Formats: sequence, C-alpha cells, structure tokens
Amino acid sequence: MRSTITGLAAAALLAASVAAPADATVRDRFRLQEQWSFTADCGFPVEVTGSSSLRFLLREGKNADAGAFPVLNRVSYSETWTNAESGEWFVIRGNSTFNEVKATRVEGSIFEFRGVEAGQPFVVEDSGGKVVVRNSGSVHVTYLFDTLGDEEPGGERVADVDLWIAGPHPSIFADPCEYAIELIG
Repeated sequence: MRSTITGLAAAALLAASVAAPADATVRDRFRLQEQWSFTADCGFPVEVTGSSSLRFLLREGKNADAGAFPVLNRVSYSETWTNAESGEWFVIRGNSTFNEVKATRVEGSIFEFRGVEAGQPFVVEDSGGKVVVRNSGSVHVTYLFDTLGDEEPGGERVADVDLWIAGPHPSIFADPCEYAIELIG
C-alpha cells in the first residue's frame, strides 16, 4: 500500500523556479494542514501517522494563455511508520516545491503544461535519525491538460508528454512497504 504522501509527492512534482509566467496573475492563495493515520499491510501490520503542510498559489493565464491556471505548490510532510507488533519505527518525510512554469495553448481548451518539482520530496530515516534514502534534485514534466473551456480551475489530464529527472531519485517509484520490511520487518 502506498502512503498518502507518496501520492502527494508523485502528484505534486515540485519546482525550482518560483517566478510566475509573464502572462499570468495570482488568482488565489491558500494553505492546507492535514493529519492522517492508517494501518498498512506490509506483510505485517504497520501503523502510519503523518501530517503535512501545503501552500498553494493559483495563477490565471492572460492573453493567449487565458483559461490556463498554473499552480505553485509547496509541500512539507512527515510520516512515522511503526511495526504494530514490535514497536520499531522509521520516518518518511519530504520538502519540495512544484511549479507549473509554462502553459501553452495547443488548441481549444487543451494546454501543454510544463512543471518542475525541486527539493527533497522523499527522505527515509531510521529510528536513529540516519538517512537511508533521499530523493533530491528536480523532476521535469510536460503533459497535455484539457481545462474544459469553462474559465474555472480544474479539468482533465489528457496525456503525458515528457518526464526528465535530474539528481538522485533512487526511490521515485518505490513502495514504502519495501522500507518497512527492511527497517522494521
């Protein structure tokens, strides 16, 4: 079972550049604080508790980019994974920024978005604080997105176009249960 954060980290691919595109203006800013707990089945029960802080900046495209709503997200999170039987534990945490640095109209309500995630979106530490694995650097994505032409944020992802990874990301597609088995299993 993948953790909530792994999903956030993957979905939230975060950016190095924080400048808004020239033809965009700020539409909305908001913060979310979340806490969660669940039991993961890693071949043995693992109690997971975590919290996150997310800061969002939603921009609104202008002129040729009208109808696009590029985002800037900053995410910080921490999860503690505890073997329910032995009490042994480890931590998964991260800090990163995702910035959709460019939105280009392809046709109609379909835009090509380019985004960059930067930071340390996935770090695993054992109970002694020793870093076991760390993803760092940047992930660059390009995808097609249909805004549905309603002049409101949201829509549907149409296709992935490109993915480029810079820097070490040894666990970008890892299942956190792999670390649970290794560290507390």
